[in-house]
Amino acid sequence: MIKKLGVKIVILSVVFLLSGIDVMAQTRIRFRRGASSATVSGTLAAGATRGFVLGARRGQILTATLSSGNNQVDFTQGNLHDTQYSMQVQRNGDVYISIDNHGRRATRYTLTVSIQ
Repeated sequence: MIKKLGVKIVILSVVFLLSGIDVMAQTRIRFRRGASSATVSGTLAAGATRGFVLGARRGQILTATLSSGNNQVDFTQGNLHDTQYSMQVQRNGDVYISIDNHGRRATRYTLTVSIQ
């Protein structure tokens, strides 16, 4: 009885862990050699969030522009809900950007990020 319960707990734990992997997933944005901008496109499910990460140096200005087929996808940086985003990088290392689809259907998006 205890062995069966232990096996069930392990199986449920693995299922729970695997179901959360997509939520934690982030796409790394890489710039081509010599380029200061990059564009990524994809499809975002209704109500879904997608994370992106890119490397930057302190003092650089990061600018991002987002467009979507349903005009319901925007950046989610704190209270910001907009399709334009700009910030001065505060430290060397990775910068994280999130987008949300507030629409009722999956939609295509295009994200362009530049660093100066």
